[in-house]
Amino acid sequence: MAKIIKTRNLTVDETFEPGLKIERGIHSDTVENPKMAMGHTVIPPGSRNERHYHVRCDAGMYVLKGRLRMVFGPEFKQQEVVTEPGDFIFVPQGEIHGLENLSDKEAAEIVFCIGGTSPEDVRHYKEEGHTVKVEPPRK
Repeated sequence: MAKIIKTRNLTVDETFEPGLKIERGIHSDTVENPKMAMGHTVIPPGSRNERHYHVRCDAGMYVLKGRLRMVFGPEFKQQEVVTEPGDFIFVPQGEIHGLENLSDKEAAEIVFCIGGTSPEDVRHYKEEGHTVKVEPPRK
């Protein structure tokens, strides 16, 4: 059955990607047996996440606000692209990626979607073995 998840009922996660503020709207905590996860991330001025990849799923993003420097691929073959509001980003399973807010004054915002092959994949997408970080945590 369809369900409305109100933002005011969500908890902001500031630990999974330190420096970023993540609200998971569609996830196993809010919907029974989802085959995807969807949420909203606020990237404070000048902040970036740790480059990482998803072992078992693709990821999609939509830039709501701000300009982001997106990096794709391993260090020796890294590509950089600047995205702006209205851009969609697709990252296939296993591709290393990361983002950085290019503004030092305004927050950037994205909506993300993590596809899964099963509710179990979605339930654990942020845990060890499903999202693998390839650089040390940000300070």
